Amino acid sequence: MTHKNGRTSPNPIPQRHLWISGIGLVLGLGVFGLFFIFLTSKDSKTSSIEASVPSEIASTSSVPQPFNAVASIAANTPPKLPHLDFPPGSVEEACGVNDFVWYHDAFSNLESDNEIHWPYSIFDASGKLAFFFSESEECRTALDNHVNAINPYLWGESPQDGSFAFFELENPLTLERVFTDPLGDFNRLKDALDRPECLLRQESGSNWELQESCHADAFTNYALLNRFCFHEGVRDRTKTYYTEDHLTPEQDRFMWKQALEGSWVRKKCAEISPDLKLTRKLHSDLIELLVSMEDPKNRKGTITMLIELAARLGDEAAGLTQGYSTNRGTIYLELGANFGRFKAVLSSRSWKDLQLKKEPSRERLLNTFEFLVDLSRTQTKFDWNWLVKHLCTPPYFEYPSIYHIATIGTVQSTDHLSCRAVINELYTEELVSGPVLEMVDQFERTALELDLYD
Repeated sequence: MTHKNGRTSPNPIPQRHLWISGIGLVLGLGVFGLFFIFLTSKDSKTSSIEASVPSEIASTSSVPQPFNAVASIAANTPPKLPHLDFPPGSVEEACGVNDFVWYHDAFSNLESDNEIHWPYSIFDASGKLAFFFSESEECRTALDNHVNAINPYLWGESPQDGSFAFFELENPLTLERVFTDPLGDFNRLKDALDRPECLLRQESGSNWELQESCHADAFTNYALLNRFCFHEGVRDRTKTYYTEDHLTPEQDRFMWKQALEGSWVRKKCAEISPDLKLTRKLHSDLIELLVSMEDPKNRKGTITMLIELAARLGDEAAGLTQGYSTNRGTIYLELGANFGRFKAVLSSRSWKDLQLKKEPSRERLLNTFEFLVDLSRTQTKFDWNWLVKHLCTPPYFEYPSIYHIATIGTVQSTDHLSCRAVINELYTEELVSGPVLEMVDQFERTALELDLYD
């Protein structure tokens, strides 16, 4: 194109390209800058979290740490409880529960049965690792000593467990007994069932003299091993649960201790061969035999049958079972008390009355002392400490006229006499003498030792 002055103007197309390129470059640099700021901010937040968590916790691999090495990746770490003093060597002291977070804070967002699984690894609702800690040798030893001594029927101490707490047995039932030799118990059970004298039918009653020759304790051990390891017995056991409202540090630590106990049993169960599970697929002959021994009008299940057969063959622990329910609604039906050597005692009105948590009175204590005299004549041993605590420590309840082992429908009694006041009345009215006086004397000495005689 030629202007009037005769000069040729520059081409406008390259100039437009330069303007567009410049604008694009500025925009590109701006976007890159914003992206860089975003990445820097994200890395800063990530490093601030990782800085507060040891590398072994941030890693997905499990590196053993002591129980008191608790960390949290939550933005706001739940506050710890006030320090509590625990006896040296106890589970609470050895496992460092004072360093645990509040129980409800640990489990509030979890869809689980409030159990911890070994090693301790808790995840929040989004799946992030909330905190991790694993057992120390001291904690393991304390848990071994504590849980091994637990009687499965006293684990949680429901009102139905009085017989196990009261009677002292030559071969007491404990979790240590259940887990000592599972395979050996199963083999002894099979050996017993190969002998005709051990195949007691419903119509043949009981034969307590067969306890050793028929390995009666092995029946009980194997039955409870199956209940806890293969039939959700750990989950279904009776547990004490405290809500967050007015929760005390002591109550919180107690719930943690329950969780530790449950985890110990779960770990022991993980060591058990799955071939020991009582199923028709694995042990059809044993299942068929147990079913054939059941009352067809009252089916109870193979585990219940094993426990009741153990009672009939002479295992004293099995002979104390009276059926019970858990606070999860699970009902266990074994009624070994109908077959064992304690049958007459456990079916007596005196025992049923003693089991109830009623306030001390002249009639109650006098009936109890007379009951103890009768027991002593049969060489039956019982726990004086449990008896005194049961009779002399509140809370007490008022029961309906028809006695029930369960305490449903009872009302707590507030006004009551002390055991000492009641026994003083017995002395004043000269209602104790001879063998009964001996029982009263032992009762008083035990109450004084326990500091429960005021």
